[in-house]
Amino acid sequence: MLHSRGFKRTFKHNLLLAVLFAFAAGIVNVFGFVSFGIFTTNITGHVGEFALLFELSKWSAVKKITLWVAAFGMGSFTSSLIIGYFEKRKPKLSYSLPVVIEMVLLLWCYAIHKEHHPAQQILILLCAMGLQNGIVSVVSGKVVRTTHLTGLVTDVGISLGKIILHKGNKVFVWRSLFLNLAIITSFIFGALLSAAVTIGYHEQALLIPVFLLFSILIYDFRTIEKGMEKIKQIKNQLQK
Repeated sequence: MLHSRGFKRTFKHNLLLAVLFAFAAGIVNVFGFVSFGIFTTNITGHVGEFALLFELSKWSAVKKITLWVAAFGMGSFTSSLIIGYFEKRKPKLSYSLPVVIEMVLLLWCYAIHKEHHPAQQILILLCAMGLQNGIVSVVSGKVVRTTHLTGLVTDVGISLGKIILHKGNKVFVWRSLFLNLAIITSFIFGALLSAAVTIGYHEQALLIPVFLLFSILIYDFRTIEKGMEKIKQIKNQLQK
């Protein structure tokens, strides 16, 4: 799911990647909104706020939003840097380290929630979601996005138009439609779960995406081990 790149990637890999990470993003997004009144999985609206506040010369607010955008960008930059640096040197580390860092960031936000540091927590969540967006984008070859739905809804509309007009490659168009609908649905279910858990149990909601990310790593490591075992078996058979 994470370790497969290029021609080795399948539609199943991208689908699993999309559904699981989108579910985690949906949880984080609603947690941020319920707890701080801020959406933390994308920066589209924050850029609009920046422009308005800049025009009104509200410099403290401009500085705050600049930090939000920078935190999200730093997360994406970090994931890209790690994956690019370790991709050939230590492939396992190239994708597992960014996921571990995301888990650490979410646990950090969880740990300081009772200390009431909303400004710091918002930055942490934005960085974590930027990191996740970078991971998924790089690993999937820019096929999958999981932290925001604007482009996905647009892609669904485009795919439906192509289907009605019988344009484009049918297999590609239908797969694109199914993938985007799966991401949107998973994000929504994550958001619904987060709303219930965050309202009732507050920061405990962050433990769900942490557990999910940990499960993704375990699944991927086991998949790699099975693949290595099959390669060994094939080599042994060829030697015989």
